Amino acid sequence: MVYKETMNDSDSEIHSPAVGMIPSPTDVGALANRINFCTRDMHTKADAFVMGKMALAMRHGFIYRQGILAFYYIFHAVEQQIDRLLETPSTKEELQISAILRQFWCEEFRRSGRLLRDLEFFYHHEYPTQNELQQFLNDFELPPKLQRFVDFIRDKTMENPSTILAYCHVLYNALFAGGKVMRSNIYRNIGLFPKPKGISAAESSRNGTNFFTFSDDGVDEENKLRWQYKKNYELATREGLDENQKLEIIDVSIANFQAVMDILGEIGETNKKELMNIFSFKLLTFLSNEWRYNQKLSSEVKQALAIAVFFINFLMIYFTLRTIFW
Repeated sequence: MVYKETMNDSDSEIHSPAVGMIPSPTDVGALANRINFCTRDMHTKADAFVMGKMALAMRHGFIYRQGILAFYYIFHAVEQQIDRLLETPSTKEELQISAILRQFWCEEFRRSGRLLRDLEFFYHHEYPTQNELQQFLNDFELPPKLQRFVDFIRDKTMENPSTILAYCHVLYNALFAGGKVMRSNIYRNIGLFPKPKGISAAESSRNGTNFFTFSDDGVDEENKLRWQYKKNYELATREGLDENQKLEIIDVSIANFQAVMDILGEIGETNKKELMNIFSFKLLTFLSNEWRYNQKLSSEVKQALAIAVFFINFLMIYFTLRTIFW
């Protein structure tokens, strides 16, 4: 069980926020602050892990789009449950959580549609139409850890509807907080984007960063949305939940961080196995992109990479010709 904070009446009077205000960081009664406090060690660990994985993915489009694909299934699973609770609540607790969701959820925060737009861009070469892409998404066999998390989201929310509020805080606020940084990093690594004819680099950047964009009207509008979301989340959850529900939400919030790290690690392991094959075309792409985009590599290392790519190309051509003519 997670750490359970205690406070006396005087603490409550000192730290309780004024109505309509985002709770201060010292407001121990706010559910969001309790989640942040109980997940801070895991949050720090996850931040370092994710940034390390993203630094690599930023140089390799085939890795980056695998991450976008994984997050599509995660957010799609969460938003399916949000929609179910908003549209067809059937139990007393589902009605309770539905009422809470209505107080803070807004369509601008929905990510699955924006992720789909990113996937249309990154997978356009293989699936040029929306129907073909949707068929791919329907038929795609999720890796084991991703499948477990998607199942967990569905099953846990069906069992305990209040846990949907864990994802509403952890996933969406984390994305909002890191979205601007991610967009900035992506704009500096435009080599990972496909290059359709007639599309400028700026257009490619916009087409490939929908996941991190909450408003097409600029940063100021995004900040207003975030402020409104956080404020309404606090006002809805402060009195609308009992203590056991809040503790369950905190537990699931902790599980979120570990699940995301596991899923990104799973993507890394899958690619590592493929890249270990010396005759993999992905290995050639990987080495080429490291040579082009990794600013930490010295000229000597880049020269060695160029020689390695040439050597692998030579071997692949040799064995292909040998298969054909011998």
